[in-house]
Amino acid sequence: MAVLFVAVFGVSGVITWLTLNAPVDQGAEASLAREASALESIYDQHPRDVAARMIRDRERRPRGFNFRLADATGRRFAGDLPEQDYPLGYFTLQLDASESIDADDLPQQRLRVLTLVLKDGAHLSVAEDLELGRQLKGSFLRSFILTSGAALFIALAVGLSYVSRTLGRIEVIGDTADAIADGDLTRRAPVRPAPTRDDIDQLAIAINRMLDRIETLVLSVRQVSDDVAHDLRTPLAHLKQRVESALAGPPSVEAYREALEGASEKIDEVLATFEALLRIGQLEAGANLSVFHSVDVSQLAAAVVEAFRPSAEDSDRRLTLASAKPARIVGDRSLITQLVANLVENALIHTPAGSTVEVRVETLGDGVRLIVEDDGPGVPPDLRTAIFRRFYRVERSRTTPGSGLGLSLAAAVARAHGGVIRAEDAEPGLRIVVDFPAAIDVKSGDAASPPPAMSPTVFTSDATS
Repeated sequence: MAVLFVAVFGVSGVITWLTLNAPVDQGAEASLAREASALESIYDQHPRDVAARMIRDRERRPRGFNFRLADATGRRFAGDLPEQDYPLGYFTLQLDASESIDADDLPQQRLRVLTLVLKDGAHLSVAEDLELGRQLKGSFLRSFILTSGAALFIALAVGLSYVSRTLGRIEVIGDTADAIADGDLTRRAPVRPAPTRDDIDQLAIAINRMLDRIETLVLSVRQVSDDVAHDLRTPLAHLKQRVESALAGPPSVEAYREALEGASEKIDEVLATFEALLRIGQLEAGANLSVFHSVDVSQLAAAVVEAFRPSAEDSDRRLTLASAKPARIVGDRSLITQLVANLVENALIHTPAGSTVEVRVETLGDGVRLIVEDDGPGVPPDLRTAIFRRFYRVERSRTTPGSGLGLSLAAAVARAHGGVIRAEDAEPGLRIVVDFPAAIDVKSGDAASPPPAMSPTVFTSDATS
């Protein structure tokens, strides 16, 4: 940048120099023409001797013109210009120190000369010293050199300072990346206050957002790994215990069958857990979400309520539905069904006998709201965000069946559809609210392909509330 600045400055100086030369020479020629015209008029109006005397008088003026009058043969009879040939018109006369007609002892003198022919054939030469123009050009050249040097120094100083600061900040960002690579996920690139931010700060902000996401993902993977190891230990230990008990007893077909049936149940639990984890991972990665259709949440909620109502009545619980009109969103039918089913089953499992679970579907101005509310014991305020984490279970729910993945899967489905899920206090009980964006430009009858079959995790139990 500094070199470019100096180059532009130099080009502008050269253009100015060339532009300055022309006016100086043109000004000298204009003044010579005026003076020659005045002298020609004097010569035409007076005898030669009188004209020569008048010309010598003008030569003494401080204006600085020099003259030469010569007859038709070239012999000078007036003026102080040196003897030599003077071509007609304008030309520049170079005089060395010995020929100089000034008293300043210049090593060389440059004169601009105009020669013309008078009426009797005499030659009149008028000369003007170009020292004034030379001084003007010299002053400009000195000023240009000084300003160019100062500009170069300032540009280099500013450029080096900027480059040094920029490289220093980039080095800090590089150190941050190295620290992250070495395992320190808490490091972040420094960012200056808002009024002084530049492109590097914007880059640092983007990098920090990326690092925040990476840290969240890494911590999530660590948490899931720990939770998987912890929550799968129990069913695997029970499985091992059943097998060892069957092997330790006397050989019996009935005992072996009972052990195998129990082992099969535990294996189903483990497989359901892994399938739920796989489904959550696919949803969070955006897989299988390319084809969405118009879905009536009210219709799907009614189907789920009808499916769960017999089991709710058998367990002495009341399951109701409040939905007056269609409420459409753009989504996957099986995933929305799975979401509603998980929320309903979670509420039925973790409420005492005699409780009521209500499913409501409401149309909002800018979307659709699904609510599953119970009048059970509820969840403390500080745990209402944690219940959507994988494998998270409230302490009192440890003894109930489930893997702690139901609400996590529901949250993943909601996010995949652009929705927001949250837990609220139902006073008493727990209220799960899911807000979906409304369907846009989708025909209500759109059903280009049948929904995929629901996986075994559709009714995965959740022990969170």
